[in-house]
Amino acid sequence: MTSNANQASSDILDLTPSPRLLEVLGDIPYKPWQCLAELIDNAFDDFLSDDARGPQNPGDVYITLPRQGVPDADAFVCVADNGRGMSRPQLELALRAGYSPNSRYGSLGLFGMGFNIATANLGSITEVRTTRAGDENWLIAEINFPEMQQNKSFTVPLHQEPKDDPAVHGTEITVSKLRSDKRSALRRSQVASTIREQLGRVYSYLLRDKHAVPELPQTSLAGRGFRLYVNGTAVKPRLPCIWSSSRTVTYQGSQVKAVNYIDHDLTPAWACQDCGHWHRISPEECVECGSENLDLRERKIVGWVGIQRYLHLSDFGVDFLRNGRKILVADRDIFSWENPDTGESIVEYPIEFGSTQGGRIVGEIHLDHVPVTYQKNDFKRESRDWITAVQHIRGEGPLQPRKAKSLRFDPNTSAIGELFNAFRRNDPGTKCLIPGEGGKPLHDKAREWASFFRKGLPEYATDEKWYEAAQKADRFRTEKGQSRPEDNRTNANSPVSTASTTSRSTGDVLIRTGLDFLESDSPDDSSTITELAAGFVETEEQRFTRYREHASSMADLSGAVSVAHLGKRYITVYDTTEPLIDHSGRVTPCVSRTGQGNTVEVYVNGDHEVFNEFGRDPRDYAVIEIAEVLRALANTGDSTARVAAEVITQFPDQRFTDASMRERATVLLNRVRDQLEAVGSPHSSTLWNSLPQAEKQAAEKHAASTEPRLVWDDATLSGEFIPHLTPDGIAALVRAHPELLLDDSVFTTKWLTWNDPEARASQVSRLSRFLQVIGSFLANTSGNTRVDLAIMRLTLDAISTEMAEASE
Repeated sequence: MTSNANQASSDILDLTPSPRLLEVLGDIPYKPWQCLAELIDNAFDDFLSDDARGPQNPGDVYITLPRQGVPDADAFVCVADNGRGMSRPQLELALRAGYSPNSRYGSLGLFGMGFNIATANLGSITEVRTTRAGDENWLIAEINFPEMQQNKSFTVPLHQEPKDDPAVHGTEITVSKLRSDKRSALRRSQVASTIREQLGRVYSYLLRDKHAVPELPQTSLAGRGFRLYVNGTAVKPRLPCIWSSSRTVTYQGSQVKAVNYIDHDLTPAWACQDCGHWHRISPEECVECGSENLDLRERKIVGWVGIQRYLHLSDFGVDFLRNGRKILVADRDIFSWENPDTGESIVEYPIEFGSTQGGRIVGEIHLDHVPVTYQKNDFKRESRDWITAVQHIRGEGPLQPRKAKSLRFDPNTSAIGELFNAFRRNDPGTKCLIPGEGGKPLHDKAREWASFFRKGLPEYATDEKWYEAAQKADRFRTEKGQSRPEDNRTNANSPVSTASTTSRSTGDVLIRTGLDFLESDSPDDSSTITELAAGFVETEEQRFTRYREHASSMADLSGAVSVAHLGKRYITVYDTTEPLIDHSGRVTPCVSRTGQGNTVEVYVNGDHEVFNEFGRDPRDYAVIEIAEVLRALANTGDSTARVAAEVITQFPDQRFTDASMRERATVLLNRVRDQLEAVGSPHSSTLWNSLPQAEKQAAEKHAASTEPRLVWDDATLSGEFIPHLTPDGIAALVRAHPELLLDDSVFTTKWLTWNDPEARASQVSRLSRFLQVIGSFLANTSGNTRVDLAIMRLTLDAISTEMAEASE
């Protein structure tokens, strides 16, 4: 060792990174839309921080993607904005790798590193043009990665170009010499449309204006109104299709709104503007990086959670945003609960009450203070800020009341907890805010309406369409089993017309399908002829207006239909109480007419004798009528029966399958169990002791497989065994304790009002038989016949009409 070994050296270490760093950044896995989003973020950051911008000029960003047929050498990607632009010093700092003029948590983008990762992912040459209002020139910098690596230098040329209009301002980023993988991806068919859809999701909040979602208050939650274009076409924000906050349901005596707003202030904290570390107390310098650039920032959890107008297997969940950009889209981890004692994670929603159709809890939560990953595809879930936010939004304990009680947690009253409990059932009607038709939920139809909502059709902009269908389900429940007023059967004073309609004789196809009827024997024919002779004539338009004024739509048989190579026709089916007249002036159960815009209206008189006296289904006649109209329009040689079969397959809610009947039975049984638990818990010991031993064992076996942590002995005392009862078990309780379950308690079936013992016994026997039919159907896994399906449908209809309103 020399004598100079311990002396301080005057040499320095050159820590300037190799230009190879910028090339390596291109290997970080980013999808094309993510690359574009990094550049969009910086433009939106500028808009958000520009106090001079008003609602008339919110800010525009234009994206240009390579088009089909452009030679590889000429392909490029450009992101341009009309932001404030940058000065020379600002531009130099912005392009420096790893540098960001933005606070780590105060803005969408990290211009330096995010910019370099995005551009390096897209191509090898990037040109940045920027100018401010009043500047005479554009500042133009070119970053050529291969040249920088060859020269081993970070310096880039900067030149200026005169502007035609000094008032112009903004920044343009153009990437050329595209990487082969990105070039191929960006040229794929429909890629521009796909990118627009993705960006419409991610920037939904920033792109929509304050009037776009009337269900949300006209505050900062409504939107910002920025504009974004891809290849000249505007990116449409994906709007939440939610029920209005004015819609409520009753839960445990309280009205729960369909939208729950969140505005929770946290303690302000000191944020390092260089590394982003938060400090709970005021330090002199950052404990992480030593910077003195600290700022006291507010921290808030703000947003909303609500109920979607439709259920979906994947399209539900909560969006989490940072400075307006969605970091997590439709996150469903929020519905899982981790047991702090065991570490076990339990998915709590959707798992019951018709969950086969998916979920409908959605929301948007702004967490501007919570750190995110470098790819901006998740929050740092280990951070205390994230954990605090999750606990506030969904609560500390389980969402499920029984599980919370069994684990000694207080009832979950969080924003999501309230919605979970109040809206967990999916029964048709306004009580659960589920559209319905004929006692069945219209899940497929509600999803179809949502697609029309996404397309911007005015009729579907608000929740009125969905609510009307829910109200119709209510009316069905109250009117089922009650005969309609006799004076609605015929209307001797109704004027008629000899004007022809598109209704055609269905001929012997009705005979072959069992839908035939005897029109000539109808007593209404004579009154029709008398009216014609008396000169009471109305126009076709007046007649169909009269039909419609006394009608309600059959939503499950309305929608777009296409058959026999015929373009789409938009069908609307109405159930009217008015007698219907065919082209010959005779009373008929069904008529139709074509309208403008490829529309077809079909009217069915549900009071016609073929339905009231012969038991035919009005929907079958409507399908035949639709088939006849479309068959004539298509000028096809296909038989009416063949076309009718093609028509019915385009209405998913009409499915008559083993799976659809099982689903409907499951929904109904869960509703029965839920109501039975509500009224039976005070008598749980009595009910449990009344069960046959086989039903006790069946309930315990089901509970062991679904709620293994349930203390079964306690459950038999608390009533928590009830959700695990089989249909036969419920039937046994009906027989053992009709005084508890009937007379508007669980069922509306009357028992106490009858004095005769045999009359009482027949009521109990009939209802218990219905439940046993359901049990037999569900137990038969070898395949139910068509007769079994028909019996099951009638049985479910019967029980649905005798269900009492839940007393929550």
